[in-house]
Parts: sequence; structure tokens; C-alpha cells
Amino acid sequence: MIGKHYVLTGGTSGLGRSILCNLLNKKAYVTILARNPHKLDDLKVQYGTDHLNIIQCDLQSKSQILNLKNYFKNQNIDGLIYSSGLGYFKSIAQHSLDEMTETYTLNIINFNILLATIQPYFSAYPTIVGIGSQSAFLTQAYAAHYGASKAAFNQVLNALRLEHPNYHILTVNTGPIATPFHEKADPSLMYAQKYKAIMLEPNKLAQQIVNGMIYGKYEINEPQWMHRTLKLYQLAPRLLEKYFTSFFKNKA
Repeated sequence: MIGKHYVLTGGTSGLGRSILCNLLNKKAYVTILARNPHKLDDLKVQYGTDHLNIIQCDLQSKSQILNLKNYFKNQNIDGLIYSSGLGYFKSIAQHSLDEMTETYTLNIINFNILLATIQPYFSAYPTIVGIGSQSAFLTQAYAAHYGASKAAFNQVLNALRLEHPNYHILTVNTGPIATPFHEKADPSLMYAQKYKAIMLEPNKLAQQIVNGMIYGKYEINEPQWMHRTLKLYQLAPRLLEKYFTSFFKNKA
């Protein structure tokens, strides 16, 4: 990965930050899109600006994303890693209009806008990494909009793989990760505390993702036991929802 140039979102905390550190340690060049660049001041000191470029960009803003073409017009981009995402663990009726708009805008709509904006500057064989969720594969009460947005995200990535055979598309579907995501999804942190024991460790997952980029993997599903369970769910989803209702309401 020495000398490769990647654009990364969601790099100020959690899994995105771990991916960033892994890339920098492998001597890749990384351009971070961040709403709050000051959260990366420590990494600027540690790695310098030779390999780390930070652009202030709110990924909820269509105009700010479109303006990125002014930054990249003379550059070569070897890949995009979309690690941004949010969701709210509440019922459909409890979602405000702003919360619904935020969820779909960040998780799927503005990914497409960002992709279209930087696509003209891709190298011949770019890598696209999308951080999805196991929630895309099952119906969950109190997380419907989050799951729906992630299912749409997966569909776009899969179609992109078919439309651009020269692209390496890596879809990463995860269970709960020990990141600040939960502070916004459920401010009570009841869900995070309840499932603390099965939370994925972001640094370990980031290493898997970077290795997946190197070795051309198409998909990473973690934890594996959850992915296998959801494969069984797909065989008889309505039956399981009827008899194991509490499992599908664990975000209440």
C-alpha cells in the first residue's frame, strides 16, 4: 500500500480512526474528510502532513461534498473508504423528520454524491470500501431506518461491483462495535451496556479491513457467528419473527 492515495470518511473516531492509523502505518497517503478537523490534531503531530491531508467537509452537506472537486482535480485517487454512518434506536413513530433525513442522507444518499464527485479522479483499479451493518440482513424494531439505509447501501455497493469490473468493492458488514456510534444511537447507552461482551474491537477489525483491501476480498462479515445465524434467518424470517419476537426488539 506504499504510495497509494485513499480518501477516508469517518476517520475522527471509532473504526474509521483505526483504519486511518493502519493505512498511515503502511505508508499510504490518506485524505480525511472531517466535519471537525481538530479531532485529528494528535495524528497530524504523529504522522506529519506528508501522508495525512485533512479537508474540512460536513458529509451532511451536498454543497460541501460537490466542492471537493476543487481539491482533487489534479490528484490521483486509489480508493474511497466510507466509514461514516449513524442511526437512532427508536421506533418509526418516534423518529423526527430531521433524524430520518440525517440517517438516509449520511448512510446512502451522500455516499453516492461523494462517489460521483471524486470518481473522475480514480486510478484505473480503485478500491471502494463500504462499512455496512449486519442490520441490513434482518428486520429489527426500533432500528428500522438504520437497517433500511444499510440495506440500500449494500445494494449500491453490489451494483457498483457489477457496473465497474475494474473496481475492487469490499463490503464490511459488522455487528455492534465499541465506538462512539452508540452515544447518538441510544444516549441512555443501555444497548451498549447490554451487549458490551460481544462488541467488536475496532483496531482488530480495522486490520482485517486493510488486509482485505490488500488481498482483494469482496466481503467481511463480523462476528462470524452472527452472520451464520442471519443466514438461517433468511430461510424463514416471518416464522422466526413470530416465535422469537424479543430478539427482534432488542433495541427497544
